[in-house]
Amino acid sequence: MDIGVLTFVCLGLAILAVRATVRAVRRRHADGATASMWWAGILIALTLVAAYFEVGHDRQEALATTAMSAVTDNPNARGDCQRFTQALFNLSVYDGYVYRDSSDVARYTNDSCRALASYASSSKVNPSLDQIAAVHLVAHETMHVNGYWSEAEAECRAVQLNHLVAMKLGATETQARALQARYFAEIYPTLRDGYTSGECREGGALDIFPERTQFP
Repeated sequence: MDIGVLTFVCLGLAILAVRATVRAVRRRHADGATASMWWAGILIALTLVAAYFEVGHDRQEALATTAMSAVTDNPNARGDCQRFTQALFNLSVYDGYVYRDSSDVARYTNDSCRALASYASSSKVNPSLDQIAAVHLVAHETMHVNGYWSEAEAECRAVQLNHLVAMKLGATETQARALQARYFAEIYPTLRDGYTSGECREGGALDIFPERTQFP
């Protein structure tokens, strides 16, 4: 479980809510009982709201980790989703990254994790470009987890494997292949320098399935 500020907020609110509820029950026949009950109710409501977002964050991380398992055999591979409070101060231009000194963990922005969760709960029929990019991002960052540190190589391998991530999230093979084709046609050509390669093509040096006659 990822521990963050919201985790402690939930814990603090829960403690205050329990104390306020106990106090309100004890004073239910005394003066000011109504105010005590209202205060307890407010604290309970705030605790539930905070818990909702905390559970949502944990589910997003579990989803990202599950998605990664589609393209890695590393049992320690896991996804780390940025929290909302972290996103407020994030100045990075990258949607995901993996540190070499903690290469089992792929870190994703808050927006990317939300888009991934949105895709997972969708019909998969006509995903948005944000959803397509999020599915592919998991494949790309997992290539770094697998030890491919060249951005162009990691990207091209991900181009050829991102359909497996989509299928892990519930897409049919047809839907997953359509997502893969759209990424390669609509997003891949727009990537910054260093991420694309002329060898990312059928029969190219980065083609990991040379026996196939259709790329990716």
